[in-house]
Amino acid sequence: MLLLPVLAGLGLTSCVADAPPRIELARDTVVPEKMGLVFWVDGLDIEAFNSLRQAGKLPNITKYLIDRGVTVHGAVASLPTITYANDTSFATGLLPGHHGIVGNKWFDRYSLIFQNYNFIKTYQQVDSDFTATTIYEALADEYTATILAPVRRGATRNIDNWMSAGISWHFGLQANVNHLTTARFELIADVANRTGRWPKYIFAYFVTPDTAGHAYGTKAPPYTRMILDIDRQVGHICQSLEKAGILEKTYITLISDHGFVDTPKHFDVAKYFSRKLKIPTINKKFGRDELFEKRIAHFAKARAVVVTGGMRRCCIHLRTGEHWWIRPTEKHIREFLREYSDLSCVNQRVRTATKETTSRNGKPRGLPFRDVSAWDIPELLARTEAVDLLMLRLGDNSVRVQNKSGVGVIDRVVQKSEKLYRYRVTKGTDPLGYASNSEASALMNGEYHDADAWLAATLDTPKPDCVVQLIELNDSPRSGDIVLFAADGWAFGGTEKGGHGGLLRHEIIVPWIWAGPDLPAKSSITAARTVDLMPTMLHLIGRPEVIPAGLDGKSLAERLKKKQSAVSKQQT
Repeated sequence: MLLLPVLAGLGLTSCVADAPPRIELARDTVVPEKMGLVFWVDGLDIEAFNSLRQAGKLPNITKYLIDRGVTVHGAVASLPTITYANDTSFATGLLPGHHGIVGNKWFDRYSLIFQNYNFIKTYQQVDSDFTATTIYEALADEYTATILAPVRRGATRNIDNWMSAGISWHFGLQANVNHLTTARFELIADVANRTGRWPKYIFAYFVTPDTAGHAYGTKAPPYTRMILDIDRQVGHICQSLEKAGILEKTYITLISDHGFVDTPKHFDVAKYFSRKLKIPTINKKFGRDELFEKRIAHFAKARAVVVTGGMRRCCIHLRTGEHWWIRPTEKHIREFLREYSDLSCVNQRVRTATKETTSRNGKPRGLPFRDVSAWDIPELLARTEAVDLLMLRLGDNSVRVQNKSGVGVIDRVVQKSEKLYRYRVTKGTDPLGYASNSEASALMNGEYHDADAWLAATLDTPKPDCVVQLIELNDSPRSGDIVLFAADGWAFGGTEKGGHGGLLRHEIIVPWIWAGPDLPAKSSITAARTVDLMPTMLHLIGRPEVIPAGLDGKSLAERLKKKQSAVSKQQT
């Protein structure tokens, strides 16, 4: 209790003025002919955004972005729909399965590190947990700046707001956090005058819709208030840039990383494994600062490591051999409970499955399940009410997806340096829901098709782009042997009222708008992945030559510049 008055005395809990930042550049300050500015709004749900926009409650985003530029309809976030996974994709142009940051938490079975970025001392460790080139490193010869960004390796100037924003966030002064991001444009202007140059690229982070969405859900007033406040901040910043003569030279994009789902129901996967299934389980951060020998000893105690993220995605890593770095096969995974559950006096009965071990109703005595087949752990988890979809690793180029009603398999091949994908239903009803859509079902013909074809065909389905993105996510061993995605209304543990990380349409489809010097006003394009942000921005600001090779993202610059149909107020 002593901390609050002390902080108040230091002025650290007072509200920052809700006003345009002062941007007054000296005459000799060099302003690039083409510049980039990203407004990343964490957790901006597409349904909430469109509802407010259509009601005329986002006047600044409408004025400075929508009316001046191009709206991306069907903008698909990277899977999983979790903050750190998407932020790293924004910065690198790679999908999470390729840069390795598969969530705010992850477990690496080779280094034996369980990472969790949800702490003050760990939230910036992400930069050292992946090796891909960032947009800031690609622009190493330019002046670049970030505001409150977790991923910022290579940026010239990083403005963290650590003390002021952190304290405001802790005491629930969420609007203050937004205002601090806006106010930091004054600092950027001051530094520009001292150094003689304005940044080529600025990345500004607005975190508060995510905070409010987790705490209150998306239907509650605090969530709406944060979106309305961010609209004000966008207006303040753009007004100041316009007054300073910078706006017309700047390509501005507003983007989000995921939507939100209200989560009144909770299923704790780690507790289920340890208490119900009697599997020694670890689900907490450990290892980054420990000797490897200690990590070996710590994780040797467990047969399962359970990692939740955004509360609606759960990665399950299983150890079926002596060491964690030996990955289990499909057969090992399906026999896992029979071999490694500590349910007393049960394993031998399951192995024999004789009449003597079975009661009158056919249920093995002592088992918590109805039949012996339920000991197939993917089958067991897929039947769980909280699970919308389960993904099982079958190998480097194949995954199985299943739910309560059916099973499908996604396969990938490389032909002439191009990745192609096939999806087929192997049992029951299509678990991705594509069979009921004419465009998507047309690709389920046993043939392989490219990533763009799958994106376009599945865009209007309940689970857009999952054929491509799920198998690409499988490339990272940090993704797990089994991945669970939560059903509508469910979260994997915790008590929060809202979550994300799953595969519902409005978790995957996000707001994305571009405005800039030569982009057509009140225009739109359809179908793009937010992983396209990095190469698109580099292309627009005149630096296509520094776009790294081998990206998952591709430049949208030509599509953005081509006049398309006017933006429909009803289109999502």
